[in-house]
Amino acid sequence: MNLIRIAIIAIVIWLLIRMVRGYRNRIRNSPSRKGDSIDTMVRCARCGLHVPKREAFRRGDRFYCCRRHADTDRSP
Repeated sequence: MNLIRIAIIAIVIWLLIRMVRGYRNRIRNSPSRKGDSIDTMVRCARCGLHVPKREAFRRGDRFYCCRRHADTDRSP
């Protein structure tokens, strides 16, 4: 009787470990997380700092890291 209890407990623990590992793998490989952090980087035309394109300030065809650089840049 004790051997059967130990076997059942071992099987339950094994199943729980498999479930947790499967859940972690699904979260880690989730397609919604893969594209969230990828963004094109652009270089500031004034100081050369690289910033994500969605955060950059644009004046014509040039990108800037901050509004001050966009306003004070005198380049053509």
